[in-house]
Amino acid sequence: MTGLSHRTAPLATRESVSFTRDQLPEALKTLKDIAGRGVVVSTCNRTEVYTVARDSETGRNALDAFFTAVNGNGALSPYLYTLEQGDAVRHLYRVAASLDSLIIGESEILGQVRDAFGVASHHGAAPGVLAHVFHSALRTGKRARTETAISRNALSASRACVEISRRAMGDLSRRRALIIGVGDASKLAAQALRDAGIASICIANRTVANAFELSRALSADVATLDRLPELIGEADVVVTSTGAPDFVIDVKTMYEAMSARQDRPLLIIDLAVPRDVEPAVGDMEGITLQTMNDLEAIAEANRRERETEALKVESIVDEEVDRFNTWWESRGMTPTIAGIRHWAEKLRAAEVAKTIARVDGLTAEHAERLEAMTKSLVKKLLHDPTKALLDRNDESFTQAARELFALDE
Repeated sequence: MTGLSHRTAPLATRESVSFTRDQLPEALKTLKDIAGRGVVVSTCNRTEVYTVARDSETGRNALDAFFTAVNGNGALSPYLYTLEQGDAVRHLYRVAASLDSLIIGESEILGQVRDAFGVASHHGAAPGVLAHVFHSALRTGKRARTETAISRNALSASRACVEISRRAMGDLSRRRALIIGVGDASKLAAQALRDAGIASICIANRTVANAFELSRALSADVATLDRLPELIGEADVVVTSTGAPDFVIDVKTMYEAMSARQDRPLLIIDLAVPRDVEPAVGDMEGITLQTMNDLEAIAEANRRERETEALKVESIVDEEVDRFNTWWESRGMTPTIAGIRHWAEKLRAAEVAKTIARVDGLTAEHAERLEAMTKSLVKKLLHDPTKALLDRNDESFTQAARELFALDE
């Protein structure tokens, strides 16, 4: 695994290699061309690429080549980190369990890892070992949420919007929110603000039809982006997360919007990576601009509150890493176990066929019962030998089994 995150890279660097869901297929094509397979996990606070390689040097070179291909200028090197083998597995499990998140316990990351794996699988980029390790990571994240209180009342980026809004605006019951975009972050932020009692919400999107479902759920108004100056002029809180490649709100737009505000303060929360709001907007009088970087103070308080639960989640991660290692080490026995089962099935099928041929008047139902009974018998006979091979996980013991069943003849 090679990547960068909020721990190693500033926002401007992270957004240079951030991929929206629509951009992921092209990134995966590049990754497949270079490494043959892989999964790209890209969120607001990280972009990490996982692959499987024959050796360390090949894997490192492939992932370095990928980041060079998607970034081009080589400026990422100081911010990238690389993990291999068990360290990479453990890191992925901690990411899925929200232990490596900016806000520990946040709920979005598990879904983001699931989506990243789903897209990679759909494009044939995550077979075999990658599929196994990502399924294990998703199980780890689910266990963290269900077996501990790490996510109970946890802040997320969307809930942090409410906290920031209350600090800036006080009582929200008379405030108006403008939500720009209808992606996951926008939806969650809109719901969080509605739950916090904000007076009204307007959802602005490039395609109005895509905003209607969300508007119905929140009893919100809907508007197109060409009305942005007017909408910003009416709002008290603006939350934006569109995934657009260019700024959605620039200084020119804000000058148009502020002319109608009569000195009312405005809070803008930019959850997008790359950013939706031109940074110079934050220097304008009467405007407070918050980005993902500004969540750090809230994240630190959240981290302290969740230290006890985080230790419990670390124990779950340890268990799942051990479970993966057992599977990894047992792969050498897989051909032997498969060979024994194939040998037994071949004998069983041959003997059943002989019996059916010799017995007169055997009905199809009786033949099916004979098949089921003999398959069950073989499965039970092989259970203990198979378990012994897995438990011993010993090369000489495995070779003895191959000789006993004549698998190499």
